Amino acid sequence: MGNTKPGSKVNMTVFRRGGQRDLGVTIAEIEPEKPVVRRTSTQEEAKPKASPAAQSVGLVVSELTDAQKREAKIKGGVKVDGATEAAQRAGIREGDIIVAIGNTEVSTVREFDAAVAKLDKSKPIPVLLRRGELASYLLIRPARG
Repeated sequence: MGNTKPGSKVNMTVFRRGGQRDLGVTIAEIEPEKPVVRRTSTQEEAKPKASPAAQSVGLVVSELTDAQKREAKIKGGVKVDGATEAAQRAGIREGDIIVAIGNTEVSTVREFDAAVAKLDKSKPIPVLLRRGELASYLLIRPARG
């Protein structure tokens, strides 16, 4: 899709949960994001620590508040509070909301950790995330060593 001009109409086949569906899609140009002004409180100043499972994929995640879920119009997910170079190369940024990792939907940090623990870290790891109104699948590729 990267070489398709904005405004073009294309057909896209989506495979999900054992089924297939053809969708007509109009390619749009993504507007640059506006900087977000952050408010800090004493609670937010204490940086969350990465669980061992989250560290293995290069992420620090935290629970979403009910207000954040309402604002993003989602039922669950975890917020990215930090990402290593491998996760950043994949396109994951602080503030993104991860709604699935591997092929497992996650609503809490505990579910995220359980899903990550089951993954084969030697293979690319698919991540479904939300950034504003945009939902994207990205791949975290393992470090070559």
